[in-house]
Amino acid sequence: MSFVSVAKAVAIGLGGLLLGWGVLFIFLNMGGRSYCPGGACATGRDAAFGLTITFLIVGLIALIVALAVAANTESWRKRSRFAFAATGLVVGLLPGWLWHDSLIGQRVRLDWHAPTDRPEAVRGVGNWSVGSTVVRARTDGLTAYAGRDGQVRWELTAPVRESVCAMSARTSKGTGLVAFSEYLKPCTTLTLVNLSTGKSMWQQKIKGDESFPTATDGRIALADGTAVVLEEEAVRGLDAESGKQRWKRPVPRDCQAVTVEASAARLLLVEQCRKGRVGDITMRLTSLDAATGKQRWSSPLPVKSGYSSLYTVSVEPPVIALKERDERGTAAVLSFDDTGRARATVPFSGRTETLAIGNGGFKARPALTALVVGDTLVTAAKDRDDNVYVRRVSGYSLADGRPLWSKKYGSGKGYRDEVEALAVRPRGRLAVLTKTFSDGTIRPLDPRTGRQAGDIEPVSGRDDLVGRGGAELLPDADRGYVVVNQDGTDDAPPAWGASR
Repeated sequence: MSFVSVAKAVAIGLGGLLLGWGVLFIFLNMGGRSYCPGGACATGRDAAFGLTITFLIVGLIALIVALAVAANTESWRKRSRFAFAATGLVVGLLPGWLWHDSLIGQRVRLDWHAPTDRPEAVRGVGNWSVGSTVVRARTDGLTAYAGRDGQVRWELTAPVRESVCAMSARTSKGTGLVAFSEYLKPCTTLTLVNLSTGKSMWQQKIKGDESFPTATDGRIALADGTAVVLEEEAVRGLDAESGKQRWKRPVPRDCQAVTVEASAARLLLVEQCRKGRVGDITMRLTSLDAATGKQRWSSPLPVKSGYSSLYTVSVEPPVIALKERDERGTAAVLSFDDTGRARATVPFSGRTETLAIGNGGFKARPALTALVVGDTLVTAAKDRDDNVYVRRVSGYSLADGRPLWSKKYGSGKGYRDEVEALAVRPRGRLAVLTKTFSDGTIRPLDPRTGRQAGDIEPVSGRDDLVGRGGAELLPDADRGYVVVNQDGTDDAPPAWGASR
């Protein structure tokens, strides 16, 4: 066979190979790792789709031309020409499959999901993540899951006729602080729980505040070595090991301790005082030493009508999200320095977007869609012209309040990715949980720039993962994630774990 004949045979085989890759990519796009019928698509899916079209067109044209030229100049039998094409097609299948998979970015695999068990009137109220254990709190008690396989490690049932009404925002030394209350009554039972065993380390009665008769965040806090509880007439610090009182800070007359949160060594306390008339209210933010209760500083808040919503976003640095009852009053994220001096004000409603700092449906320990990374506030947001869908994540400077970046997910009226939860991953990176309908997708983000910091990670193996009422994303080191839904339904499990 001459060199020209060999070249023509190779051309026919190459045309068959390209056409085969086009057909192969079609099937892999429809049912392989890049398949995404409703949710987000893995990184590289668009490239794979573009190559599919290219291979089909170029391969078909090349094969037709090569076959036509060979038919006019060679004495090969027809079956020989098609044998060369078939050989190229078959030889290219395995390399094409491997190439296609290399184009598609990482997906996370659904490893387990907790069975749906939602008795009437029982809801999720908060979650903790400690090492490889995830603790889900419902109104009727606590359940601990192994993050790797979803096995139930322990259960702690609420006292008879009582419900979980408060949880500490943070855990300390493998323990968590939880409080219980009777129906429409304030928290009166305080317990420190060993999160490895589910056993109560100590339990005592507290004097609850009648103004908070339902599950509420910020009523108890846990620093390293100190448990803190807000009561009607005082703020008390208890020794975390024994439950014995360490210090007591009386609440001034006509004032009320509204919320408290802790870091390892500091407390951030908000108090509200009334001067007798409706609309004549003052509020102040106070930093305390957790071990002694000693005041470090106190700063007035720009409030005259009381608050309608109040969340502590960060204790160190001090950052709160405050919305006043007066529609013309304060509605912003406020940051302070280490001396209590006001730094930045980030309005909830800006020129282009509205911040969405909700509690994710969890009452006792909110899963806020806002967090602080370094000196940057990262928060979910809505477009000003869209009051329904939370489709943005934005970064703001805590030094001066200026917007730093904004990232929008989803496009078009028929395809919307809603931002469901935020979490900080190892090495300071950010993970954003979005959902399309109930299909969960995890998106890595650089909190300094708002740019994508790795492959998009759709969850394979099951749809309907994110339920109604909110969810919390809990990273499991570098291995994967656990997602806890506020309200498990027949479609969405109460908790599920996925690995890379």
